[in-house]
Amino acid sequence: MKRFNLILLLFTLLGTASVWAQNTGSISGTITADETEELLIGVNVRIVGTSFGSATDLDGEYIIRNIRPGQYNIEITYVGFETVLLTGIQVEAGETTELNYALREQVLSAEEEVIVVGEAPIFDVEKSSTSSTISRSDIEAAPIQKVEDAVALQSGVVKDPTGLYIKGGRAYETGYVVDGVSAQDPLAGTGFGLDLGSNSFSNVEVITGGVGAEYGDVTSGVVSVKTRDGGDRYEGSFSHKRDNFGSNVMSHESNFFEDVYELSIGGPEPITQKLLPLAGLNIPGDVYFFATGQISTADGYTKLSADQIRSSIVDNTFWSPRQGNRWNGMMKLTYNIKPGMRLQGAYQRSLTINQNTRMLQITGADTQIQPGFQFAFSNGFLDNANTYTHDSNLSYLKWTHTISQTAFYEVQASRLFTRLRADANGRDWRPENVDGEFDPGSINTYPGEEFQGTDDFTYVLAGPGYINNGGIATLWHDHFAEELTLKSSLTKYFNERNNQLVFGFEMKFNDYQWIDITRPWIGAPIRIDENTVSETFRVGESFDAWRVKPTRGAFFITDKIRYNGLIANIGGRFEYWSPGSYVDERVQEALDPNTYSTIPEFIAQDYLDETTEIFGNRYKFIFLPKVNVSFPVRENQVLFFNYGHSARIPHPRFVYAGLDPFYQDQSDLPNLGNPNLDREIDISYEIGLRNQITANDALNVSAFWRDKYDFVTSELITVPDIDGRPTTKAFRINGDYARSRGVEVSYIKRYKDLLQGQVSFTYSRAEGLSSTNDDNLNAINARQNVGNNIETPLAWDRPFDIKGNIRFTYDRDEPLFDLKPLNQFQMFLSAVWRSGQRYTPYEFVGFERNPVTGVRDWRPIYERLDDPAQRYSEVGPAWFYMDFNMRKWFDVNGTRIAAFLEITNILNNQSSVIINPVTGKGYKNYPADQSSLIALRDNRSYDVPNSVRDPRYLDPTDNNLPAYENPANYLEQRHIVFGVSINF
Repeated sequence: MKRFNLILLLFTLLGTASVWAQNTGSISGTITADETEELLIGVNVRIVGTSFGSATDLDGEYIIRNIRPGQYNIEITYVGFETVLLTGIQVEAGETTELNYALREQVLSAEEEVIVVGEAPIFDVEKSSTSSTISRSDIEAAPIQKVEDAVALQSGVVKDPTGLYIKGGRAYETGYVVDGVSAQDPLAGTGFGLDLGSNSFSNVEVITGGVGAEYGDVTSGVVSVKTRDGGDRYEGSFSHKRDNFGSNVMSHESNFFEDVYELSIGGPEPITQKLLPLAGLNIPGDVYFFATGQISTADGYTKLSADQIRSSIVDNTFWSPRQGNRWNGMMKLTYNIKPGMRLQGAYQRSLTINQNTRMLQITGADTQIQPGFQFAFSNGFLDNANTYTHDSNLSYLKWTHTISQTAFYEVQASRLFTRLRADANGRDWRPENVDGEFDPGSINTYPGEEFQGTDDFTYVLAGPGYINNGGIATLWHDHFAEELTLKSSLTKYFNERNNQLVFGFEMKFNDYQWIDITRPWIGAPIRIDENTVSETFRVGESFDAWRVKPTRGAFFITDKIRYNGLIANIGGRFEYWSPGSYVDERVQEALDPNTYSTIPEFIAQDYLDETTEIFGNRYKFIFLPKVNVSFPVRENQVLFFNYGHSARIPHPRFVYAGLDPFYQDQSDLPNLGNPNLDREIDISYEIGLRNQITANDALNVSAFWRDKYDFVTSELITVPDIDGRPTTKAFRINGDYARSRGVEVSYIKRYKDLLQGQVSFTYSRAEGLSSTNDDNLNAINARQNVGNNIETPLAWDRPFDIKGNIRFTYDRDEPLFDLKPLNQFQMFLSAVWRSGQRYTPYEFVGFERNPVTGVRDWRPIYERLDDPAQRYSEVGPAWFYMDFNMRKWFDVNGTRIAAFLEITNILNNQSSVIINPVTGKGYKNYPADQSSLIALRDNRSYDVPNSVRDPRYLDPTDNNLPAYENPANYLEQRHIVFGVSINF
């Protein structure tokens, strides 16, 4: 009986195997060398997104069995030859698909170039990080002018007028890299720096999860830009687009008075490739060049502008003809000495001049999460507002050398220099003589408007709330940052390229200077008589100045292992950081009883205990592990996981402010730097599933969790001044933390060469103790209930984010529907639906006294909820907008001429950026006549906070701003741009 059961089981298994074999297929073929037709032995042939693969035998043949029916991508790799990806290979049940290929020899290169035969894959199913690459064709299809526009289209990214946020991180946490070099202004706090035009981009990679060990000083995502190169033939383009016919017509809402000019040209470098050979001088190898330039000027969607914005670091007004001005350019040379040996150099520069306070997000009120339009000056006095000038340039040399068919190295030396100046529209930092009113304010102007009181008296209504007294902006700021970087890496392949080891180092030498002054006229000389001026012992109401030279760097390693479909990237980054001799000297002074120091003794001692001295400077160290893994769970379905630690050095202002006893801030609450601050830390986890449904359909599902701790916050500290008197200062500590978590789902679809689109859904929550480093300090000053241990939503938290785009391209021999105009055109449409802006609600507490009768029946009083748990607890109305772009081109004798139309916010939806915290919606417009205003007094939907002017209640004591008139209350309205381009 037992023997019978065993035989029955054996026949059952054989039958099952037979059925399985009938329901699966195979791929087989022969791999040869293209030039010699030699049979290649040991070539790796694998099915992407599966654990299936094989290697060629002594006859150059291979076979892969038991493959489920469907479409697959086949990768062929062999040392010394090109890597090939054959896409859309169909496998049928019970059949063997023959797939032969002839490989061409190729020298190993740093780009890891893959030859794609067939349609390019719509995404990489085996990736263990979460990233997306925006190609040159994607950039040309969408209404993109700068890198932030391209990044904003990606899942997990939120862009609004206050900044760009990746997976719940702060704006400054984003890493910004151009051609492998950090291009971020380390002092501005914006997350970006060098401002390149879209015509210089080859592609833009956005990494939102699983950031690699090669990237440092980033605790959110990475935006990596690769610029364009010259090729074997001369190519160029010129484009001009605008939204106007020569003027800013105020009645035309879609006219922002914008003009954009772009020029690019590239090809063989003419001197070494054309002229020198004529003189008998032949330089080995090939030299190529690529140059671009972009000019973008606009008055912006607010349609309000200064008569002329000026900058005190730019000689003339040529560079600032309008309210917003962007100038940028690039020159790049590539010298291919021989296969596997290349030298590349570039110089990139940008100049931006505008009046957007978000250019500087690290000082004073500018740290608040709000749009950068200076509304208080907008009623005719923008010529007195702050003007921001950002000048950045990046230059580098990069050497790439392949030393064998399994190894290459890269060495890159670069210099980044950024400078930012904020001044009162080009004025000097302070007047030579205080001879007038400088503080901005709202005053009554002749003849004044009467407010009827009783028979015995009459009031005069207060000023308009707008600044109108001739006062100027109170901030004067100047900083520069120079960063010299030396970076090198070695890449080595083992085990037939199934194992890739990358080891490298990065050294940065910085030079920072910071000057920040508010109300700089305080302490300026005052002329007493013709021969006498007052002495000055003070610089402004608040003052901070320092110049420091910190150093930092890292050693990093990543081991990429492939085994039976599993791909593991295991590595780490060992970082060092020295605040520099400026801090080391101040710390020694703090421990010397005979020397005055602003640093508390216990902080100085902690600094010595927690740092290590090497070659005369003291250093802090940290190790950051990184693990990214992906493995197939079935054909074309891959599970991935990534885990990593990232760190960011705190803003230098929090380290160095007020440390020099000679430069002391004499304000009521000066800042004091903490030389013993630690890095801000992010620990991220992500798990997901990638599904390659067909060659033209892909579905991704992932969940992420990020813990952030040791972020900088504020507390009060009392230290003695130079005379021994106790002084209270704002002191920075590593006391803040936050967390973000969420779920992302995205679907990508392609239909032939006509249609491609994607849609993504994100649900996430970003919560923490504070949204800015000043939140705790502001609460203390306002005597609010701080609630240190209460996590609440962060100001930029948007729980739901749904976005999608679709691109239709038609370029064939026969026109669409046999209509001749319907050929050689492209249309792009994108849409975003997103949760609205977060705000802290207000509550009704009573009524103001009537200014005539004294009875409390006047304007309703609203106060911010004091409960810390209510901070940013509510969400305003959802945002929704759609953008459209269309191009139509013609080819004439090798030159392509195109016309295009761009429409952003095509439906002209109003999306609230600034929320009325009383109603939870955007501010409403009020009627102009007084009788209609009085009729609205009982309509609670028109109530506003008491810090905002309410036109329904005329009050001689109300001199507040009419916030409901701010054009920055909503996202920009519909914008129509048209233009032409020439490509040759």
